[in-house]
Amino acid sequence: LNAVGARVSAHCSRARTMAPTAFKDIGKLCSDLLSKDYKTGSNSVEVKSKVPNGITFTPKADKTGDKFSGSLAAKSAVPGGADLEVTLKTSGVMSASLEAANMMKGLSLTLDCETPAPGKPGLLSSGKGTLDYKTDALTAKGSYDYYRGDAHAAASSAFKALTFGACADYSVSKSSLSKYAAACQYVAPDFTVCAKLNEALGKPDGMVYAGSYYHKVSPKMQVGTEVSKAAKKDAVSLAFGCQYKLDKDLTVKGKVDADGMLSASYKHKLSNISTLTLATVIDTVHLAESSKHKFGLALNLTP
Repeated sequence: LNAVGARVSAHCSRARTMAPTAFKDIGKLCSDLLSKDYKTGSNSVEVKSKVPNGITFTPKADKTGDKFSGSLAAKSAVPGGADLEVTLKTSGVMSASLEAANMMKGLSLTLDCETPAPGKPGLLSSGKGTLDYKTDALTAKGSYDYYRGDAHAAASSAFKALTFGACADYSVSKSSLSKYAAACQYVAPDFTVCAKLNEALGKPDGMVYAGSYYHKVSPKMQVGTEVSKAAKKDAVSLAFGCQYKLDKDLTVKGKVDADGMLSASYKHKLSNISTLTLATVIDTVHLAESSKHKFGLALNLTP
């Protein structure tokens, strides 16, 4: 009994000091379990290297069917304690991001911009500013895209093991609310439960209710389930999966959803500088139709 009481006391102590999760990260553990490393329909290679002067270069190539695309990103620290990243894509589009962390305690600023596709008018197609503010009791985020006229705000707070938050998107050009969402999450040492409500105004689905459950069964194995339902539809979407770490370098994952799609991934750290990920999606409803099945490969190199 004394041991059980000690564990309960330790859990309550951790709960009292838990910092709030950012709104975008509520439910992230289950979402990552069921979505990351399942990229199919394309093959990609990414190489990340850092030169002596501190600049990090990241060339990336993707092949989807007969189409090829790629990008080259360069990231470096700049005077004033900020980080600048510039990316050039094979489509001719260039983007830049400047992040200034800790402008004051808990406050950071990020500026993003992107040029239009070749042939389209204008100097920029997007120019966005984002402010992030974090304290022990609150996280808040606000952004505005000058060229698109889109504003976004989100906030979350925590009480013991419970985190709750909300966000909203507003179209300045249309003078109307375009999207809103609310979520809450309960975090225990070995499991997380999350509930969400969101609505994209003007869309046929109406309100969408969603819930997820993530369980860390052991240091090697995790399982998760997501369920969602659109208010204007009878069907319920369901997906569940698991991840198992065979050893320190090899991880396998599996997932199945209500549409009969069976997904699997194999991630192998080949060496200290290379990681290979293989993924496949099999349509169990149409097993005889090979065109319904997809495969993907990703190779990441970090010299």
